[in-house]
Amino acid sequence: MESPSAPEQRSSDFMPLEPGRPPGLEFSMGVALFAITMLAFFGVQSVALVKGVIDRTPELQGESFSFSWFQDPLFQQRLQDLAFNGDLVGKESAWSGGICSVLILFACWRWKRDRVGLLLGLKLPKPKEFLKWFGLFAGIMLGIELLAQFVPAFDTDFMEKVVGSTTNWPLLVIGVVLLGPLFEELLLRGLLFGTLRHIADEHMSVAITAGVFALMHLQYSLPIMLLILPMGIALGYARSRSGSIWVPVLLHMLNNGMSVLWP
Repeated sequence: MESPSAPEQRSSDFMPLEPGRPPGLEFSMGVALFAITMLAFFGVQSVALVKGVIDRTPELQGESFSFSWFQDPLFQQRLQDLAFNGDLVGKESAWSGGICSVLILFACWRWKRDRVGLLLGLKLPKPKEFLKWFGLFAGIMLGIELLAQFVPAFDTDFMEKVVGSTTNWPLLVIGVVLLGPLFEELLLRGLLFGTLRHIADEHMSVAITAGVFALMHLQYSLPIMLLILPMGIALGYARSRSGSIWVPVLLHMLNNGMSVLWP
């Protein structure tokens, strides 16, 4: 019997929902769902951002929405002013993370039905699996923190600005610490990783998901995004080797929690 800590099987484990459906077709379906989810994510975030800017700009209140606002100097200035606003960041993360997490679960269930647990890695991990990966992830985070202390290019004050400007801590925690990581892991180490495993091996799947993970953090500078890459690799192998999405979900939540409590 295979050990629970053994690597996931190759793409043959992700069997088609119906006999005879080729892996390439399943891969295409997964990519389409990934693209739809990303569009929904940016759409929800954009709505939350625009509404947040309007709510905090009396000059724009009472006017009907118009795309011309995006060329309005006042609107553009308010976008820049509120880019690090903790209340707005928490609201964006909470709405987009919550809605899109439900979307992923529903879409993948419609696609895979009884195999959705295998696709997304929904089984619960053994405690020793989490502890093992927590130790490795903590070591990576410590190395990143030390590097940031000695190399200014790897230092960032993004979370300091977000935390310092928030007036709604529960919303920030729900959005940034809980729902944000849950969505990102379901999207990347769940849907995208499972989709890639139809045609690619474990290492390629981990590498691609880690690259996408870094690109999703465009609020940071390029050096910071390069530091996010090893985090994504660790989270990817945690998903693959434990067989459970909940290991990277908890690690991601702990990382974001530390960023909020100790920015």
